[in-house]
Amino acid sequence: MIARSTLILAALVVGWLGSVARGAEPAAAVPIAYEKPRQLAELANKKVTESSGLACSRRRKGVFWTHNDSGDKPRVYAFNNKGEDLGTFDVAGARAADWEDMASVRLGRTSYLLLADVGDNDTRRKDRTLYFVKEPALPAGRRPATGKIKAVKIIRFKYPDGPQNCEAVAIDPKTRTVYVVTKAAPVCKVFAVRIPRGQAKGVATARPIAALTIPIVTAMDISPDGARCIVLTYGHAYEYARKPGEKWKDAFGREPREIKMPARAQGESICYGLDGKTLYLTSEKLPTPLWEVPVVEPNVKKEPAQ
Repeated sequence: MIARSTLILAALVVGWLGSVARGAEPAAAVPIAYEKPRQLAELANKKVTESSGLACSRRRKGVFWTHNDSGDKPRVYAFNNKGEDLGTFDVAGARAADWEDMASVRLGRTSYLLLADVGDNDTRRKDRTLYFVKEPALPAGRRPATGKIKAVKIIRFKYPDGPQNCEAVAIDPKTRTVYVVTKAAPVCKVFAVRIPRGQAKGVATARPIAALTIPIVTAMDISPDGARCIVLTYGHAYEYARKPGEKWKDAFGREPREIKMPARAQGESICYGLDGKTLYLTSEKLPTPLWEVPVVEPNVKKEPAQ
C-alpha cells in the first residue's frame, strides 16, 4: 500500500506541473490608494464655459486640454495645473455638432488629441465623428498661444442597433482602439471602434463588447499603460482594471471599484495624469474648477542624520 503522504505529495506535484503547463493566471492591476480630492485652481480662460472633455498633455507635464460642450466652435483650450490660460486652437476640417469628450494618446512617436463629436440627446443622429489632431506645441512665453490645427484623421461610425447618446470616450493605446460608453442608465453599453492605420473610409460600425450596470456615464479615460479604465458619472467614478493580455470585454464584465469624486456642479470630464494613476476633473459650470484626486504616497523612512 502506498503511504498517504506519498499520495498527497504526488497530487501536489501533478497540480504544480499542470499549473506550470497552463501558466499561472496573471493578476489584475493592483488597486491604487487615493487621497481626498482637492481643488487645484479655477480656469482663467472664461471662454471655457462648459468643460465637457479633459485630457492631459503627452508633450508637456502639468498641461491639460479641454473643449466646450455643444454651442462652441470646433476648438480646444490649453491650461496648466494652476488654471492659467496657455492657448486656444481652432480645429480646421472639423465641425462641432455636440463634442462631449476627448482623450490624449501617443501613437508611435506622435502625440494626438482625440475630439469626440458623439453627443445625441435626441438620439436622432445617423453617425458620429472622431477627430484626431496632432497635439500642438505650446511656446514657453507667458502669452496664451493661438492658432489652427488640422484634423489629420477623421473616423465616422454608427451603432449597430440605432442611434445612441454618448458622452464618454477613451483610447487603448495598446490595441489602437477607441471605446465609447453610452449615457443611458441603468445599462450603459460599451462599443469599440478600431483606429485604421491610414485614412478611414466610409462609416464604420461600432462593435458592442459589454454592458455596464452603473449610473449615468458622462466621461471616461484609459491609463497610458492600458491597464485601467476610469468611468465617470455625475456622482462618483468606477474603475475597471484588466489583467495582462486580457481583453476589455472581460474586464468590463467584472464588478468595478467605486472611487469617491468631489461634488461638482455638472461633472462631465475626467482623465488620468501622465503617471497613469492621478485623476483630474473639471465641470461644466463657471467658474470652471480643476480638481485632482492624488495618489497616496507610500511612507518612506528617512535615514537618520549623521
